[in-house]
Parts: sequence; C-alpha cells; structure tokens
Amino acid sequence: MDASGYTPQGLVARTRGAARARGVRPVAGDLARGAGRAAGGLPWTLAGRHGTFSFQGRRYPYLFHRHKLTWLTERAVEVPVVQALVDETTTAGGRVLEVGNVLSLYRPQAHVVVDKYERAAGVLNRDVLELGDLGPFDLIAAISTLEHVGLDEQPCDPDKPARAVAALRERLAPGGRLVLTVPAGYNLAFDAGLRTGAIPVDGMAALRHAGGGARWRETAPSEAWQAPYDILLYRARAVVFAFTSNRASERA
Repeated sequence: MDASGYTPQGLVARTRGAARARGVRPVAGDLARGAGRAAGGLPWTLAGRHGTFSFQGRRYPYLFHRHKLTWLTERAVEVPVVQALVDETTTAGGRVLEVGNVLSLYRPQAHVVVDKYERAAGVLNRDVLELGDLGPFDLIAAISTLEHVGLDEQPCDPDKPARAVAALRERLAPGGRLVLTVPAGYNLAFDAGLRTGAIPVDGMAALRHAGGGARWRETAPSEAWQAPYDILLYRARAVVFAFTSNRASERA
C-alpha cells in the first residue's frame, strides 16, 4: 500500500496482511461469510427477486450474478445504474463508449468498449488517453475503472486518472454525459481529487453498503468518502457516482 491507495495482491498475501492488521479471527470470519454467500449466488435473470434500491429518485433491481460474486460487492448497484443510462442512450440513437469491459460480462451489449488489457471479442485494446480517433459520444461510462489507471500500472502514475477524466470529457458530443463510478478508498489520490474539486465534475451522488448482504442506501458523497475499502475481499463499502456534461450546445 502507498499514499495513493492499494496495490493488487493475491488472496494469500491479502489475507496475511489483513490478519496482521485486524487479527486472525475476524479475517477468517470474513472469508467464511464470503464463501457461504458465493455458494448461493443467482444470475441476472433472478435479480428482481432480491429486492430493489433507491438512487436519485429512481428504483433499480440489485444485480445478482455469479461472475465476480456481485452480491458481495459494489457491482450489485453500480451496474444496474449505469446499464439503465446505456439503455436509454442507445434507445434514443446515441453513441455510447464504455471504458473498461464490465457491462458485457453480465449481458450482451452493442456499444463501443475500450479496455487496455482485457482481450475479448468486441473490445478495443486502447489506453484511455489514446481515444481521439473514435469520434464523439453521447454517453461515456467507466465502472470502477479509472481508479486503476496509473495506480495498477508500471510505472505508477498517480496523476493519470485526472488526465483520463479530462481526455474523456473531450470525447463528449455536445450535450453528452460522462458518468464514473468510483469505489471509495481504493485510490486515495483519485478520491481526493474528486472530493476537493481538483478533478472537476458537475455533480456527485453516492451509495453506501448497509450491511446484511446486498443492501445499499443512498448517502451523501461526503459520508461515502469516509468508508474504508475492504482490501481483503476487494470490495467497496461505498461507491461514488461522478457526473459531468458537455454543455457546448447550451452555450452556443
């Protein structure tokens, strides 16, 4: 771990580090609960049976899917919110860019996806700073992705997420919208940039884990930033949604 946040490690290394910091017994309990919940996972098609959550005046079904054990992580809420935005944009005939291949892991997609490292059908392997030839987009989304940019790369570049946000704003069509989901506490430098306005966005909203499995509640971003990241199981206890728009058409 450094001042910027956390460096990914294998489960054994994470378990040893957590045991030293918190003690063997609570860490063993976390692992046991995670394994138990993993055994009872249900796919996307049954998500509606597991309730809904409220966010910005709208209700969404929790995402329950075996891939990445969504009921244990922030995927349970961030994917439904962003998928709804993608669906609305594509239905209206807009162009969508997703940075980081996430949504297609849970259902088929038709929009443009870029991911620097993941090799998959339909995914463009591009760095987030090298998208100038793709043209403008009406919606750009990044689900728990930009906090890894620069931090989980060699050499480490703590300022790269800020440059990535600026570059993505330049890819927005007039009236276009950029939405980022950020797991609080993973990349502390990125969090601070958003929290203080050093990385400018138009607005933020947040959800915080309420305990008892996949239960989340809407909260103020100021509260969400205080939630510690669970490095043992790689899950956030709060997720912040950052929104910004290209208002060029409004100024014209």
